[in-house]
Amino acid sequence: MTFDDNTPLKIPAELQNLLEERGIREDDIRQVLCVTENARQFHTHMATGHRLAYFAPSRVTYWVEYAPEEDGYRIIRAYSHRMRLLHGYNMASKKPPTDTGWLCSACELPLVTATVKLAYLDETFAVDLPACPACQRVLVSEEQAVSKMAMAERMLEDK
Repeated sequence: MTFDDNTPLKIPAELQNLLEERGIREDDIRQVLCVTENARQFHTHMATGHRLAYFAPSRVTYWVEYAPEEDGYRIIRAYSHRMRLLHGYNMASKKPPTDTGWLCSACELPLVTATVKLAYLDETFAVDLPACPACQRVLVSEEQAVSKMAMAERMLEDK
């Protein structure tokens, strides 16, 4: 199924409330899916079949976890952060490998833990995150985005 502006999105009411709290609009979700779905630039969870995609149209990176259905897409969660992912700088992590359960859909390879560079304001950080070993597309979980990254953003803004 190709994604366009008319593709139905199914967003449960409780998720809609959370999206409003987070300042994420349906247009933001549509933009993520439009850019990533048609190019197969998403991760697929091997057990559930859910897809996770991200897009950074400006200073905010939006993440959407969703499931394709016969007549559209069911949105499972959406979150955002303001740190930039610096692509192409991933290095092998010194931590032991762990099974992330996610697969890069473009490369059809399981994600592995990599040391990834993130930037916010004038600071750059090296963080261990799941990433594709071939194309280096990163996965930032909801917990990482709304707790750890948000806390780091606040701390840097307070400097």
